[in-house]
Amino acid sequence: MASSKRTSLQHFFQYCVQNQLPIAIYQLPGATSIRIIAQRQPTLRQVSTGEALAEAKGFVFAPFKTYKNYKSFIVASDINVTEDKLPALDFAVANSGNSELPKRFEKIKACGRRDYIDYVKSIKREISKGKFEKIVAARVVKKNKPAGFDATLFFRDLVKKYQSAFVSLVFTPQYGLWIGASPEVLLNIDRQGIKTYSLAGTQANDGKNDVSEWGAKELQEQQIVSDYIITAFKKVTKTKPVIQGPETVNAGNLLHLRTTFIYKGIDQKKWPLLINQLHPTPAVAGLPQKESIDFIHSHEKAPRAFYSGYLGPVNLNGQTNLYVNLRCMQVLKNKLAIYVGCGITGDSKPMSEWKESKMKSQTLLNVLNDSSDQNQHK
Repeated sequence: MASSKRTSLQHFFQYCVQNQLPIAIYQLPGATSIRIIAQRQPTLRQVSTGEALAEAKGFVFAPFKTYKNYKSFIVASDINVTEDKLPALDFAVANSGNSELPKRFEKIKACGRRDYIDYVKSIKREISKGKFEKIVAARVVKKNKPAGFDATLFFRDLVKKYQSAFVSLVFTPQYGLWIGASPEVLLNIDRQGIKTYSLAGTQANDGKNDVSEWGAKELQEQQIVSDYIITAFKKVTKTKPVIQGPETVNAGNLLHLRTTFIYKGIDQKKWPLLINQLHPTPAVAGLPQKESIDFIHSHEKAPRAFYSGYLGPVNLNGQTNLYVNLRCMQVLKNKLAIYVGCGITGDSKPMSEWKESKMKSQTLLNVLNDSSDQNQHK
C-alpha cells in the first residue's frame, strides 16, 4: 500500500488562512522541531489571567494591554503536532467567510527619526520632573511587503538565524498575521519550577563585547526590571528565588543584559496570578506602571496591539512557555509593520535611542533582505 503524501507546512498554513482558522507555528529556543497548534473552526476564545487560563490548553496571544479592540485570546489545541505529523487538509468544520483584515490595521502610523527623538525628549522631561523612573518608547517601522512574500519561508529563515530566540507565526482572522523572534522569556513553567528573566539594556553585537562594557544607563535599566520582578513574585509567593546574573547574552545582531530568577515549589496553577503581577514589566512599559501605560497610550503614534504583549504554548506537553512579543511585525496587505522600542531613563541620549531602535528593527529586516536577495537570484 502506497504511503499518503505528507502535508507541507506551507500548504497547511495556506489552508488555515483560506478557511480563517487560527493557527500558531513556533519553535522554542534551542529546539530542533517546529510545532503547530491550530483550530478546526474560526471562533477565538478570549481568556483572562484567572483560573480559566490556568486550565486552558493551547497557544496564548496577549496584547501589551487589554484595551479597545485588543484582547487576550488562546488558539485552542484542536491540532497540536510537530511539522512532520501535520494532518491532511480536511479538518475545517466551519469557515467565517470573511477574509478581510480589519481596515484599522492598514492605517498604522510609522514613526520617523524626528518624531521619535522628540518623543524621547518629552519622556526625559517627565523623568526630570520626578514623574517616572523609566518609560519604554516604541515606534513602528513600515516597509513595502516584498513581491511573493511567503510567511512560512520567512518564519523558517528566522528559525535558522535566531536559534536562541522564540520564533513564532500567529494568524487569526480578527488580528491578522504576526511574526516574531523574541529573546525575552516572561515565564517558563515545568515540573522543576518557574523561571523568569530580567532582560534590559541593549548594545550592538560586534563580537568583542563583554559585561564590563555596560554603561550606567543600561545597568540602571536592568536593575529596575530585576527589582520589579522580585516585588511582583512576593505578592504571590513567599518562596525565594535562585538568582543568576546579570550576564551578557547574544540575541543575533544585539547584546542584552539578563538576570535569571528560578522559583521552585510554587503551585503551578498560580502562574496566571504571576502574569497579572508581572505584565507589562518595566522592560516594555515603565515605572510607575499604570502612569507609564497611560503616557504610552496618549503619546505613541500607533497602538502597540500585540507588540510587547506575551505569547506562547500553555499547559501543553507538561510545560507552559510564555515569551514577551518583541522583535515582531504585523503582515499587512501591502506593508510590513515592524515594532521596536527602547527603555528611556534620565541618562538616555535621544540620538542613541534612535540608533538603538534602528538596530532592533534590523533583527527582522536583515532576514527579510536576505530572503528577498535569495528569491531574486533563483
